Amino acid sequence: MAKRRILGIDPGSQVVGWAIAESDGRGQLARIDSGAWTLGRSPISMGVRLHRLHQHLVEVFEKYQPESVALEAAFFGKNAQSALRIGEARGVVLMTAESFGAPLMEMTPATVKARVAGTGAATKEQVEHLVAVHYGLTDFEPTTADESDALAVAACALLDPAGQDATSLKTSNSGGSKSLNRGKLPPGATFQ
Repeated sequence: MAKRRILGIDPGSQVVGWAIAESDGRGQLARIDSGAWTLGRSPISMGVRLHRLHQHLVEVFEKYQPESVALEAAFFGKNAQSALRIGEARGVVLMTAESFGAPLMEMTPATVKARVAGTGAATKEQVEHLVAVHYGLTDFEPTTADESDALAVAACALLDPAGQDATSLKTSNSGGSKSLNRGKLPPGATFQ
């Protein structure tokens, strides 16, 4: 198995978690860089926030050259406005990944938690602790839960052998972005 570098994204309309991580091909994960981008809140327009997100993504692609992108699939109960806003941010991620020819993988929050923490019902604290264990980080203090979630998304994709088969619209075997949504949603939630 070859070394793989991936960009993990925990999408949001105000704060976006991101992580660049690698697998050495034997299952050992390494955190290259990670953080959280603050896009702003109202009264900053959604257009300005989405533009900021695009700029951050371009900078990360140019600096770290990830081979693929792992994106947490959004789900919502009853808040249509939140669903719309996060859907817009996800669209920017999808478009930017495609413009760099990076295959995209999507996975539900339950799938990420199950693969990283052993259960789809893991708490934020459990995920944060086990992310540090997976990456061998002894003194890791994430800036936000969004950063820790992005590292978990990247780990989930790197630990999934099927993730190597993700596709991009720019590839010759293109069928669009491949979705790896294997987890279950909570009652009342729907995919974005």
